[in-house]
Amino acid sequence: MIDTPPASNRHRARRRWMIGAAAGAAALLAAGAAVGVAGYLGAFHTITAADLVTSDARIHPVESTASLCDESLPCVEAWRTDVGDYLRFGSVGEAEYWEGRLGDDGRRWKNIVLDLRAAGPGFDEQRYAIDTLFSYRDWN
Repeated sequence: MIDTPPASNRHRARRRWMIGAAAGAAALLAAGAAVGVAGYLGAFHTITAADLVTSDARIHPVESTASLCDESLPCVEAWRTDVGDYLRFGSVGEAEYWEGRLGDDGRRWKNIVLDLRAAGPGFDEQRYAIDTLFSYRDWN
């Protein structure tokens, strides 16, 4: 019968601890990557046009999806306000296209476009409308 020396037991314990630590680190890394990818893709919360305008009674938001969104303007959500129309599209690409079509009368944040043509706001109102559009943007 061969007796295992105490040093060998310490070696096995150290190896088990290292394997456990490596597995734990890998699990944390995988969880962090999953959270990062989900956050990048917007899985936690998608900002809607309603999120931007409904908490601000100063601009008198009126839900107008049925009247503004059709085949000629394929938005998925629309709000008329005193300072412009806020239009949410199904993708950032669609929003970029419509922002380009509007030219100087359009501003975009992610998949939401601000159309300043209908309201024709003055400088202060236009600035307020743009501030409202970017109210959720993290500038850091």
